[in-house]
Amino acid sequence: MSPLRIYLYAFVSMSFWALSFVWYKDAFISYGPVTIILFRLIISVSILGTVSLLIRKKLKLQKGDFKLLAALAFFEPFCYFMGEGYGMQYVSPTTGAIIISTIPLLTPFFLAMTGKKENISILNFAGMGISFAGIIMVVTGGDDGIVVSFKGVALLFVAVISAIFFSIVLKDVGKKYESMVIVFWQNLLAAIMFAPLFIILEMQSFLSSGHDLKAVEAVLKLGIFPSTVSFLLFIPVVSFLGAVKANMFANMIPVVTALFSFMFYGEEFGMVKSLGVVIAVSGLFVSQMKMSGRNLKEV
Repeated sequence: MSPLRIYLYAFVSMSFWALSFVWYKDAFISYGPVTIILFRLIISVSILGTVSLLIRKKLKLQKGDFKLLAALAFFEPFCYFMGEGYGMQYVSPTTGAIIISTIPLLTPFFLAMTGKKENISILNFAGMGISFAGIIMVVTGGDDGIVVSFKGVALLFVAVISAIFFSIVLKDVGKKYESMVIVFWQNLLAAIMFAPLFIILEMQSFLSSGHDLKAVEAVLKLGIFPSTVSFLLFIPVVSFLGAVKANMFANMIPVVTALFSFMFYGEEFGMVKSLGVVIAVSGLFVSQMKMSGRNLKEV
């Protein structure tokens, strides 16, 4: 697979994940976090199962790999969506996106803790810092400033840590299976994990909900795009680039989210935010560059 296609996959997957922060706000009109997550997973599994039957694609796992897929499902979607779904109730779409963008900054340190180091150059780290500085400008560039809920931030950092461990496990699993097999099983197992929580916490409110059309459409979009298309595209990105460089594309999430928040919710988007977008994107390009000199092997 060509590098150009890999980078295209990364951009498209991150764009849909960015849109999920906007769609969550519409879904919350009628549904709670667990309901939204469970049904987006059911939609994804249904789509992948149907497609696999139509193209006669086997979704079997090799003996002994069930535990790996269960771990993958536990970190993401289960823990990630719990943190993101509940956290997004307390913060704005753009604020949520910037917290998620800390994933690439923290990934090298978690890799070091688990003993799975990757060769990252000084230039790559510099790109991470530049990109993150641009993101800060995007988020804090509005005239109204930024309102932060500690509870929302804490829950979203649960999502951040879960995403990091997900990418660490995924790097090994992604070499053994095609994207469709991995996404089908991780979403199916996660749906099974969420089902009891839905029954206990939100089934009554779901049954009595007015099922606003805008909320229903948002859940459908969440199930089709972030939960299915993004994961299908992101798996080969991690296998090709490694966890650190692949997760650097999370820095595009706040940028795209800010743009869509401006379009759909009228969030302020002035000169500072515009400059922040340019800096964030520039830093992303630097983070992906190779350097002929010394690499930071011990990260």
